[in-house]
Amino acid sequence: MACGKKTIVTTGGRAALELLNDSGYEAYFVGGCVRDSILSDMGYDGLQGIDIDVATDAVPEQVKEVFHDMNIIDTGLKHGTVTVLFPADQGGFIPVEITTYRTEEGYSDGRHPDKVKFTGSLIKDLERRDFTINAMAMDLKGEIIDPLGGKNDLKDRTIRTVGSPDRRFSEDALRIMRALRFSSVLGFDIEKETENSLFENSYMLKNLSAERLFSEFKKLLTGIDAGRTVRQYADILGVIIPELVAMKGFEQHNEYHKYDVLEHCIRAMEAVAVNDANNLHMKMASLFHDIGKPLTYSLDDTGRGHFYGHASKGAEVAELIMKRFKADKKLSQRVILLIKYHDLIFKEDEKLLKRWMRRFSPEILFEILDIKRADNFATGNMGDDLKRRFDKIEAMMKGILEKHKCFSLKDLEVDGTDIMALGICQGPEIGRLLDYLLEEVIEGKVINRKDDLIKAIEKF
Repeated sequence: MACGKKTIVTTGGRAALELLNDSGYEAYFVGGCVRDSILSDMGYDGLQGIDIDVATDAVPEQVKEVFHDMNIIDTGLKHGTVTVLFPADQGGFIPVEITTYRTEEGYSDGRHPDKVKFTGSLIKDLERRDFTINAMAMDLKGEIIDPLGGKNDLKDRTIRTVGSPDRRFSEDALRIMRALRFSSVLGFDIEKETENSLFENSYMLKNLSAERLFSEFKKLLTGIDAGRTVRQYADILGVIIPELVAMKGFEQHNEYHKYDVLEHCIRAMEAVAVNDANNLHMKMASLFHDIGKPLTYSLDDTGRGHFYGHASKGAEVAELIMKRFKADKKLSQRVILLIKYHDLIFKEDEKLLKRWMRRFSPEILFEILDIKRADNFATGNMGDDLKRRFDKIEAMMKGILEKHKCFSLKDLEVDGTDIMALGICQGPEIGRLLDYLLEEVIEGKVINRKDDLIKAIEKF
């Protein structure tokens, strides 16, 4: 059995174990790489590469002596961790974290141990970990050390804390979010006692840093079971994103919608088309796309619900959420844009599609279309006619690109230099003329050929 990707183990982790063993120390693969190795043997596909972690009875000074001729980073000496950089087959380095067996005492900040003690016992080291599926070790021969039943929990597809869940979560409240993340990414259920403790202790999430919370939330959203996880644990996520709870149970009183706002958004997130499982901005934008509805709700005289301006309001709310989590600018801008324009009007009209492609870029317009399609699907009322219409619009957009039809200034067969050659001085007039020519081409009034475009300028 290999731990993680075979090439990584061969060039990094395996070499670390061999060197430590040859120097007279115990050493084992531990944590996520052991978990994912077992899952791989069980037939799980799509497991992402994970850091290689090694546990040993050697103390940091001894570890550094063993690897004295290699690149070493003192990543956490007071907690017993040294990172050794092993040369990779493809160039660069493979980082391997090597940590001394330890026990931990006191978590006054609800995140970090107040005291760390080194121990000579692998079992005691495993007993301090968060979940049983992460509390296994593996030696060089592939033998699994599993004193806490992690392998059975993997077979049963279950997330369970090591020991008392209340104790584990009070030690480190981020484990609450990690439980939800593992449930989503692996598609596992959370064991009942652990689940009850998640709800009871969820208030502790308020004490954690925004960056750490957002890191777990992002991984959750790209999991294979993200929809079920958000649906089942919306109240827990609501501690850090109260706007989600505001959508829960918010009935739309509209014949086009079968579900409340949150369920609708979850279904849209599940339905949205993505080219990559890690296409985070699409998942996030679809989950938040109607987050402005509770703030824009009105009821007419017939009892029908309306949400005028909910897309713009949703973009505002999403911007606040992203700022609260200190999200990176690129992700924030893309999510906000997709929410703001998720109600964009699409028609089987090539001229309109060209204008939208010019305004947003083809890449973004395809994403808006995908979210709008998922939005319609998630109403529960999307018929075959509408499905075919979305397919036709998508095909038309692809056709515009494949046939290299003109929809942007860079597609024009003339540029500013050509226009100045006609005696027109450089300045705003050049831009106006180029915009005029593009509009004439899109309208089909002028052929996108240099001679025709020059003639159009002369007539302007």
